[in-house]
Amino acid sequence: MTDRWTKKKIIINADDFGMTPGVTAGILYAHQFGIVTSTTAMVNRPFAKESLTLAKNCPDLGIGLHFVLDAGKPISKNVPSLIDHSGQFLTGHFLMKSAKKTDIKTELLAQLELLLQWYPNVTHIDSHHHMHLHLPEALEAVLEVAEAYKLPVRSFTENHWHTVDSTDKLYYDFYGTENVTVPYLESILKNIEDGVSEVMCHPAFLDPWLLAASSYTETRMKELEILTDNLLKEIIHDQTMELVHFGGIHHEYR
Repeated sequence: MTDRWTKKKIIINADDFGMTPGVTAGILYAHQFGIVTSTTAMVNRPFAKESLTLAKNCPDLGIGLHFVLDAGKPISKNVPSLIDHSGQFLTGHFLMKSAKKTDIKTELLAQLELLLQWYPNVTHIDSHHHMHLHLPEALEAVLEVAEAYKLPVRSFTENHWHTVDSTDKLYYDFYGTENVTVPYLESILKNIEDGVSEVMCHPAFLDPWLLAASSYTETRMKELEILTDNLLKEIIHDQTMELVHFGGIHHEYR
């Protein structure tokens, strides 16, 4: 009998769901025909609501919140420390210097409640450009909201949060032209340790909106090609890993 505390479980999470129609289509394709098990939605994008309508055709795909603090406009009407004179999110050191926890938490709750309205079965929270791991006030807000809603949160390191669930390990470097290769992802999968691991990815089909919105473009197509490679499915099977999403990990591992 396999010990449930040591069995290898792996979450393949695609960030940026709803960013553009091509990103949404790529993530859904990588789930239906590849190894993607989970994604996180950017609810402040114009295409977000439609993307979540499409996601209802994939009930085994875990959907979390990709909390956005530095791209586009907020959902909230009154978060002055987060925006510039045109109502767009601040970015970089301007955001770091200005952002107040009360506004961050207000915006986080607005994004999460909107996602719950469009897709009630939310599995977890992470953030665009890992803002909850770079900005201390954002981490505090995310942990408070995650605890209140009983949702796991992405973590870069071993989880010492106690009141909020996460994975045991995050592999975040399947990214960029050098690391987006079959051998690189193969090496990650063959060295997965016991417990629950997350592999972060960004598959997409290119479209004009993506080319306008992101500097990370063609490599997303390469990710999609790799994530649907049958070799990786065989490795996962041979390594006796279970493909899962964030929904339910708190029941099994805490």
